[in-house]
Amino acid sequence: MKTWDLKDAGILVEEIGHDLRAAASRGLLAAAHRVVHHIVAEVIPRAGLYPPVDRGIYRAAWRARKDGTGAVVENRAPYAAIIEYGARPQNIRIGRKMIDALAAWVRRKGIGGKTVTSASGSRRLVRATESEARSIAWAIAKSMQRRGIFGTRGLRVLEQAGRQIPRFIREEVAREMRGR
Repeated sequence: MKTWDLKDAGILVEEIGHDLRAAASRGLLAAAHRVVHHIVAEVIPRAGLYPPVDRGIYRAAWRARKDGTGAVVENRAPYAAIIEYGARPQNIRIGRKMIDALAAWVRRKGIGGKTVTSASGSRRLVRATESEARSIAWAIAKSMQRRGIFGTRGLRVLEQAGRQIPRFIREEVAREMRGR
Protein backbone atom coordinates (compact mmCIF):
# COMPACT_ATOMS: atom_id res chain seq x y z
CA MET A 1 0.00 0.00 0.00
CA LYS A 2 1.23 3.44 -0.86
CA THR A 3 0.59 6.50 1.30
CA TRP A 4 0.41 10.05 0.02
CA ASP A 5 0.79 13.40 1.73
CA LEU A 6 -1.70 16.14 1.06
CA LYS A 7 1.00 18.15 -0.72
CA ASP A 8 1.29 15.25 -3.25
CA ALA A 9 -2.45 15.24 -4.07
CA GLY A 10 -1.84 16.77 -7.49
CA ILE A 11 0.54 13.97 -8.42
CA LEU A 12 -1.94 11.38 -7.10
CA VAL A 13 -4.82 12.80 -9.14
CA GLU A 14 -2.62 12.93 -12.23
CA GLU A 15 -1.46 9.33 -11.74
CA ILE A 16 -4.98 8.02 -11.13
CA GLY A 17 -6.28 9.97 -14.13
CA HIS A 18 -3.58 8.48 -16.37
CA ASP A 19 -4.36 4.95 -15.13
CA LEU A 20 -8.10 5.44 -15.66
CA ARG A 21 -7.60 6.81 -19.18
CA ALA A 22 -5.39 3.85 -20.07
CA ALA A 23 -7.94 1.41 -18.62
CA ALA A 24 -10.77 3.10 -20.53
CA SER A 25 -8.74 2.90 -23.75
CA ARG A 26 -8.07 -0.83 -23.21
CA GLY A 27 -11.78 -1.33 -22.43
CA LEU A 28 -12.83 0.42 -25.65
CA LEU A 29 -10.53 -1.79 -27.71
CA ALA A 30 -11.86 -4.91 -25.96
CA ALA A 31 -15.43 -3.73 -26.65
CA ALA A 32 -14.54 -3.21 -30.32
CA HIS A 33 -13.27 -6.79 -30.52
CA ARG A 34 -16.53 -7.99 -28.97
CA VAL A 35 -18.47 -6.02 -31.60
CA VAL A 36 -16.50 -7.75 -34.37
CA HIS A 37 -17.24 -11.14 -32.83
CA HIS A 38 -20.92 -10.23 -32.46
CA ILE A 39 -21.10 -9.22 -36.14
CA VAL A 40 -19.38 -12.38 -37.39
CA ALA A 41 -21.07 -14.87 -35.07
CA GLU A 42 -24.58 -13.45 -34.75
CA VAL A 43 -25.53 -10.56 -37.04
CA ILE A 44 -24.29 -11.89 -40.40
CA PRO A 45 -25.67 -15.42 -39.93
CA ARG A 46 -29.16 -14.06 -39.27
CA ALA A 47 -29.03 -11.47 -42.09
CA GLY A 48 -32.18 -12.56 -43.88
CA LEU A 49 -32.97 -15.77 -45.67
CA TYR A 50 -29.67 -15.84 -47.54
CA PRO A 51 -26.74 -14.42 -45.56
CA PRO A 52 -24.18 -12.59 -47.72
CA VAL A 53 -21.57 -15.36 -47.65
CA ASP A 54 -19.86 -16.55 -50.80
CA ARG A 55 -16.20 -17.05 -50.02
CA GLY A 56 -16.39 -15.38 -46.60
CA ILE A 57 -14.32 -12.33 -47.59
CA TYR A 58 -16.82 -9.78 -46.25
CA ARG A 59 -17.19 -11.69 -42.98
CA ALA A 60 -13.42 -12.09 -42.57
CA ALA A 61 -12.74 -8.41 -43.33
CA TRP A 62 -14.22 -7.09 -40.07
CA ARG A 63 -11.51 -5.57 -37.88
CA ALA A 64 -11.17 -3.74 -34.59
CA ARG A 65 -8.23 -1.42 -34.16
CA LYS A 66 -6.99 1.17 -31.73
CA ASP A 67 -7.44 4.78 -32.82
CA GLY A 68 -5.80 7.27 -30.50
CA THR A 69 -7.42 6.67 -27.13
CA GLY A 70 -10.50 5.02 -28.69
CA ALA A 71 -11.21 2.12 -31.01
CA VAL A 72 -12.64 1.67 -34.50
CA VAL A 73 -14.67 -1.19 -35.96
CA GLU A 74 -14.39 -1.37 -39.73
CA ASN A 75 -14.72 -3.69 -42.69
CA ARG A 76 -11.76 -3.71 -45.06
CA ALA A 77 -13.54 -5.47 -47.96
CA PRO A 78 -13.69 -3.21 -51.04
CA TYR A 79 -17.42 -3.85 -51.51
CA ALA A 80 -18.42 -3.56 -47.84
CA ALA A 81 -20.24 -0.27 -48.42
CA ILE A 82 -22.50 -1.90 -51.03
CA ILE A 83 -23.44 -4.69 -48.63
CA GLU A 84 -23.93 -2.23 -45.77
CA TYR A 85 -25.92 0.43 -47.61
CA GLY A 86 -27.08 -1.27 -50.84
CA ALA A 87 -26.83 0.17 -54.33
CA ARG A 88 -29.57 2.02 -56.14
CA PRO A 89 -30.67 0.63 -59.50
CA GLN A 90 -29.59 3.73 -61.39
CA ASN A 91 -26.02 3.29 -60.09
CA ILE A 92 -25.58 -0.25 -61.48
CA ARG A 93 -23.37 -0.29 -64.59
CA ILE A 94 -23.06 -3.64 -66.31
CA GLY A 95 -19.57 -4.34 -67.64
CA ARG A 96 -17.25 -7.20 -68.44
CA LYS A 97 -15.72 -7.35 -64.94
CA MET A 98 -19.18 -7.51 -63.36
CA ILE A 99 -20.30 -10.31 -65.70
CA ASP A 100 -17.04 -12.22 -65.13
CA ALA A 101 -17.41 -11.96 -61.35
CA LEU A 102 -21.07 -12.98 -61.45
CA ALA A 103 -20.34 -15.90 -63.81
CA ALA A 104 -17.63 -17.14 -61.43
CA TRP A 105 -20.12 -16.83 -58.55
CA VAL A 106 -22.77 -18.75 -60.54
CA ARG A 107 -20.32 -21.59 -61.13
CA ARG A 108 -19.16 -21.66 -57.49
CA LYS A 109 -22.76 -21.83 -56.27
CA GLY A 110 -23.71 -24.53 -58.79
CA ILE A 111 -26.52 -22.46 -60.29
CA GLY A 112 -27.70 -23.68 -63.69
CA GLY A 113 -26.43 -26.83 -65.29
CA LYS A 114 -28.49 -29.95 -65.61
CA THR A 115 -29.05 -33.32 -64.01
CA VAL A 116 -27.76 -36.27 -66.05
CA THR A 117 -28.88 -39.86 -65.56
CA SER A 118 -26.33 -42.52 -66.46
CA ALA A 119 -27.09 -45.92 -68.01
CA SER A 120 -26.96 -47.49 -64.54
CA GLY A 121 -29.63 -45.09 -63.31
CA SER A 122 -27.46 -42.91 -61.07
CA ARG A 123 -28.05 -39.19 -61.33
CA ARG A 124 -25.49 -36.43 -61.07
CA LEU A 125 -25.45 -32.68 -61.54
CA VAL A 126 -23.39 -31.31 -64.39
CA ARG A 127 -22.38 -27.73 -63.68
CA ALA A 128 -23.26 -24.92 -66.04
CA THR A 129 -20.91 -24.36 -68.95
CA GLU A 130 -19.06 -21.07 -69.19
CA SER A 131 -21.56 -19.69 -71.72
CA GLU A 132 -24.53 -20.79 -69.57
CA ALA A 133 -22.92 -19.21 -66.51
CA ARG A 134 -22.37 -15.95 -68.41
CA SER A 135 -25.99 -16.00 -69.58
CA ILE A 136 -27.21 -16.48 -66.00
CA ALA A 137 -24.80 -13.75 -64.85
CA TRP A 138 -26.25 -11.39 -67.46
CA ALA A 139 -29.78 -12.08 -66.16
CA ILE A 140 -28.63 -11.43 -62.57
CA ALA A 141 -26.94 -8.17 -63.64
CA LYS A 142 -30.10 -7.00 -65.42
CA SER A 143 -32.10 -7.82 -62.26
CA MET A 144 -29.62 -5.76 -60.22
CA GLN A 145 -30.05 -2.93 -62.68
CA ARG A 146 -33.83 -3.09 -62.15
CA ARG A 147 -33.94 -3.61 -58.36
CA GLY A 148 -30.55 -2.55 -57.03
CA ILE A 149 -28.21 -4.58 -54.85
CA PHE A 150 -29.45 -5.54 -51.37
CA GLY A 151 -32.41 -3.28 -51.97
CA THR A 152 -31.78 0.41 -51.59
CA ARG A 153 -31.27 0.04 -47.86
CA GLY A 154 -28.56 -2.63 -47.64
CA LEU A 155 -28.10 -5.09 -44.81
CA ARG A 156 -26.95 -2.50 -42.23
CA VAL A 157 -24.83 -5.07 -40.40
CA LEU A 158 -22.91 -2.52 -38.33
CA GLU A 159 -26.14 -0.67 -37.51
CA GLN A 160 -27.71 -3.91 -36.21
CA ALA A 161 -24.60 -4.65 -34.15
CA GLY A 162 -24.66 -1.06 -32.87
CA ARG A 163 -27.53 -1.87 -30.55
CA GLN A 164 -25.12 -3.92 -28.41
CA ILE A 165 -22.18 -1.48 -28.49
CA PRO A 166 -23.15 0.58 -25.38
CA ARG A 167 -23.47 -2.61 -23.31
CA PHE A 168 -20.13 -3.95 -24.57
CA ILE A 169 -18.42 -0.63 -23.75
CA ARG A 170 -19.92 -0.48 -20.24
CA GLU A 171 -18.90 -4.05 -19.45
CA GLU A 172 -15.38 -3.91 -20.90
CA VAL A 173 -14.43 -0.48 -19.54
CA ALA A 174 -15.71 -1.45 -16.08
CA ARG A 175 -13.73 -4.71 -16.25
CA GLU A 176 -10.54 -2.84 -17.16
CA MET A 177 -11.06 -0.23 -14.46
CA ARG A 178 -11.51 -2.98 -11.86
CA GLY A 179 -8.13 -4.25 -12.97
CA ARG A 180 -9.30 -7.71 -13.97
